Amino acid sequence: MADNPIYLTDYPNMDTAFPYSIKIETVTNVIPHRHDFLEFILVLEGSGEQIINGIRHRMEPGTLIFLLPYQFHAIQCEPGTRMLLYICNFDLELLFHSREGEWGLASIVLDDSEGLPPFVQLNEPEMTLVAGLFDSMMEEYAGSERMRNIFIKAKLLEALVLFDRCRFKRHAEHGSASAANKHNARPENVWQVIQYLHLHYREDITLEHLAQKFHYNISHLSETFKQRFGQNFIHFLHGLRIRHACGLLTSTDLSVSHIAYEVGFGSFQTFSRAFQKMKGVSPTAYRKLMQRGMPSEGSAGSEI
Repeated sequence: MADNPIYLTDYPNMDTAFPYSIKIETVTNVIPHRHDFLEFILVLEGSGEQIINGIRHRMEPGTLIFLLPYQFHAIQCEPGTRMLLYICNFDLELLFHSREGEWGLASIVLDDSEGLPPFVQLNEPEMTLVAGLFDSMMEEYAGSERMRNIFIKAKLLEALVLFDRCRFKRHAEHGSASAANKHNARPENVWQVIQYLHLHYREDITLEHLAQKFHYNISHLSETFKQRFGQNFIHFLHGLRIRHACGLLTSTDLSVSHIAYEVGFGSFQTFSRAFQKMKGVSPTAYRKLMQRGMPSEGSAGSEI
């Protein structure tokens, strides 16, 4: 893996009320990178390897992969070949801020990610079923039918449940033991900290507060943010708030100063500086660009 993998922050529709996108893409080799959104990949054709946080696994037709935010990953195809992939990107909010998440779906991130691998090899009937769900999502995504987003979310949740069941069925015995050991070592895993931030980002949250709530040493939690997410706690929190601010800037007529306080910044000046640094433009300029349907200059691409 490269010392400084590319860090992607944007994908189509991320600043809308339904932060989701899907595409079919042909790839050869994909350089190491990470991003702050979820990625769901289904291999349709070709073969090779994927490296996730330094661990390699085989990719071939029927490999279904669920990548968490901030994981370093890359793809290497067989020499002289290509792979055809379904690539689905969406925000953690779709799991954390949903009734389905409360019913257990968020465990894919919160619990099982600590003990189970991020992929599963589907058998032929499973592949047929999951590929059909991805086909349905792709067709709806390209269209404009009534209640389009509800239909897409229903198919996405069904695909995630099938991934969870297949992965657990293949790896439950090893994964449960691994996860149990991790939970015995630490009462809360870091993804529960992330979920808390996603639910309470508007509040006055400090690293000290998080460390106390989740039984971390402050310096250890600070180092965990840097190692797992490639940024310090303040940068992470500002990024989360600014993503919500982008949604409000593009979908409401609220004033910029109102939005600054709505997403948790203590002052308009702090919000403006953080926004400019992350997006490359001011909040007002960003709103105007989005109204014209143009990406900001500070945006990164979403190529896997």
